[in-house]
Amino acid sequence: MVRRHPFVVALVAWTFLVWTTRIRNIWTDEALTTGEQWARTALAGSFTVLAVAVVVALVQRATWLRLAVGALAAWSVLVWVVRSVGIATADHDVGFVVVHLVLAVASAVLGGLAWREVARVAAPARPAA
Repeated sequence: MVRRHPFVVALVAWTFLVWTTRIRNIWTDEALTTGEQWARTALAGSFTVLAVAVVVALVQRATWLRLAVGALAAWSVLVWVVRSVGIATADHDVGFVVVHLVLAVASAVLGGLAWREVARVAAPARPAA
């Protein structure tokens, strides 16, 4: 399973690292209102749920693995594109912007590699010429 899908596993691990660990940070940030905390937790939770779905699909060798990976990869790219624009155009320190742009690029690259990996595995073999 892991040998066959190393980029999928990497995307899941990265997602847990970036988003699931963020939940604690959200709830310890005294500058956020309760509504902001819940909204940000919902976003982080959406990534966690998608990552868990990918793990379940991997473990079960489910036919819907491609769908789960596609959803996680697409959501990662979409959210990071929106967040990157917001972060880059807001009044943040340069270091904060750079760190978040690196997170965005890493997430997009891993999402693309994971998607390509499951699409390749799911594709029928071409007959020899």
